[in-house]
Amino acid sequence: MVDEEGKSSTSILHDGSYFATGSWYSSIVVKGDTALMMQPNGTALDMKLKFGEFGEADPDVAETTCQKFYNIKLSFCFGKEFTELGVVSEDGLRITTKNDIGLSVLGWMSEEEGAALEAKGDPIEDPPGPYKIQPDILGKFLWITGGAGVGKSTSAQLLSKMHGYVYYEGDCFASCRNPYIPLDVQNPSLAQFLQKPLIGEGLEERREVCKRGNEMFGEMMAGGDYDKGKAEEYYEKMCEDIKRERKRIGGDWSIAGVTFGQDLRNFIRSKLGTDLVFVVLNMEMEDLKERIRIRHIREKGTVDILMSISRLCEAATEDDDNAVNVMITNEMSKEDVISKILEKLNL
Repeated sequence: MVDEEGKSSTSILHDGSYFATGSWYSSIVVKGDTALMMQPNGTALDMKLKFGEFGEADPDVAETTCQKFYNIKLSFCFGKEFTELGVVSEDGLRITTKNDIGLSVLGWMSEEEGAALEAKGDPIEDPPGPYKIQPDILGKFLWITGGAGVGKSTSAQLLSKMHGYVYYEGDCFASCRNPYIPLDVQNPSLAQFLQKPLIGEGLEERREVCKRGNEMFGEMMAGGDYDKGKAEEYYEKMCEDIKRERKRIGGDWSIAGVTFGQDLRNFIRSKLGTDLVFVVLNMEMEDLKERIRIRHIREKGTVDILMSISRLCEAATEDDDNAVNVMITNEMSKEDVISKILEKLNL
């Protein structure tokens, strides 16, 4: 039952759309005690809402909301079950949670307000970034790959800060966000979720490909292998974007993104050209698991899911053309990793 203001009698929320800031999803569409979680790439996940008292709130959440206890549990499945705890404001118009990125706020908006917000974003044909536009100069072309949490994004960002490379974040392609993450953020891997969504002609076509790509990643997170057909469709579309953007911007490039193994790297190289060099970052599995655990200390289920993907990632072999391995330990600094990469590439 819904009252005259659109508020469900079984919920402390209002039916309708709550738009997110500081979260990896863009909004949830509430109806009673269920919701649809919406992502910028158009993927929708079913979400269950439970209301009650769920323990003491995180100090930052408590300070922001002036409430001591969580009063909502949001649950959804993406490969495995995830749960977020939050505080709903007394008027039911705001939900405040805490994740690895920081505080996240979901605010209720009218249909008109939501449509206006969704119309904002960065243009898909030329997303802005902090790089000099020099299309006549096509320089070095690196793709930094490896398992989840191994340091792909951090290394690509540091190559940009220290040596002027254009840093293209591959995970932003999957979420249809601006791939040019600011160079001053502390954790570029998590900062991708704060990037503006893309808008413009071609977005719907990309969304359809990314939805199928998300299905593939969800299957892997549940412990399955990756689907070659879906993988090639997804990476072909990403390569089209990288090729176009590299031609538009020019300069030296470092892409951060998972590529799993030699077959997929060969497929990507067939789309981007033989001057592409893969830098494969490798770690001992126990070291990698500890690194992921520290990064996602608030989201314990994430560790197993990311390790499921990492176990599918293969080191470069002797017949893996234009690919080098870089072995990383937890004792190495970010700068040490960059030095090792440049040493391997004779740069």
